[in-house]
Amino acid sequence: MFAFTTSSRRQFGPKAKEEVKIIEHQTQYLRLMPHLATTLALTFTSRYAGDLLDEDIFHEKDLANSRSLQALVAGLKAYSTWENITCLQDCRECTGGMGYMMENRISGLKCDSDVFVTFEGDNVVMLQVVVRELLAQYTKQYEERPLFGLLRNWTESVSDNLRTSFLAFNMDAIGNLTFLLKAVSFRERVLQRGLAARIYYKVMTKKEDIFSAWNSCLHHVASLSLAHIHRVTLEQFSLAVGSCPVREDQTLLMKFCLLYGTKLVFQERAWYLEHKYLTPASSVQIRSQLLNLCDSVKEDALKVISAFNIPHSSIHAPIAGIPNPRAAWAFYPPPQPQEQSKSAGKGMDHQRPKFGAKL
Repeated sequence: MFAFTTSSRRQFGPKAKEEVKIIEHQTQYLRLMPHLATTLALTFTSRYAGDLLDEDIFHEKDLANSRSLQALVAGLKAYSTWENITCLQDCRECTGGMGYMMENRISGLKCDSDVFVTFEGDNVVMLQVVVRELLAQYTKQYEERPLFGLLRNWTESVSDNLRTSFLAFNMDAIGNLTFLLKAVSFRERVLQRGLAARIYYKVMTKKEDIFSAWNSCLHHVASLSLAHIHRVTLEQFSLAVGSCPVREDQTLLMKFCLLYGTKLVFQERAWYLEHKYLTPASSVQIRSQLLNLCDSVKEDALKVISAFNIPHSSIHAPIAGIPNPRAAWAFYPPPQPQEQSKSAGKGMDHQRPKFGAKL
């Protein structure tokens, strides 16, 4: 609905020339195109989660004890519902007054989707499920193979420190897919090691109880959980691009994959600058790439959306170019008739209290 109206409706433009399409305005495609890229990433990751579930059912595994699958689904639920709310709000604003009208159904979609933010639990609680499993896997490697776990942790830590030191020599071009994948993986690793170290220090050194230690790290927990989901979604997006059999579609999907990865790094660029993973110059490059990618994919938005094969019955709305079978007035409550005075002809003065009357 939103892609159609922004690609067909025109507004503003040079003097003595035709007005340009709404999607041509930079503020419009900068708000909408990252959402479309995120939708693709979540679609491929949801299919991946479905495949894992199907495999567990086929092998008759106990789903109640499938902690890794539960963590993945919990993280996807939180991330996708928050993204849904943000996307709908941006779409509503980008369609102007038309987006406010009930017959265009954006307000109805917002009401329907708002419940999912707390459905099956607050999203922040869902994020804690993810981190609980990540920490369980992190500590398990030390219990099963202590020496190997220590060596692995040490080598990863040294590698990350070298990557952000003045000795670093990066072979990956800033902004390509390999660089973006390494960036989101780096963020997840650093946050995971940091959280494990913080909880260990609070419990073992400061002798805090586990609840107090965990509660004082909840901001760190939420950041790690989202970093994990960002990494998984970008990896699944890149795998889907690689397995696409049609070269033309693969090229288009690669643009959106780069856009999604660039968006993830761009929105956390302050963190990457703090940890010296990005330099000020490379941060500017990431911003420029985000602008260029949004501009380059805006003309393909309708093509990508049509590939979802959403039935017309689900998108009946004037802004989508599909007339709704319900009349416009059917979306608005009828006016309530005012209650007529029981004593007709006597006016309304008798309902007013007299001066000096006790109320």
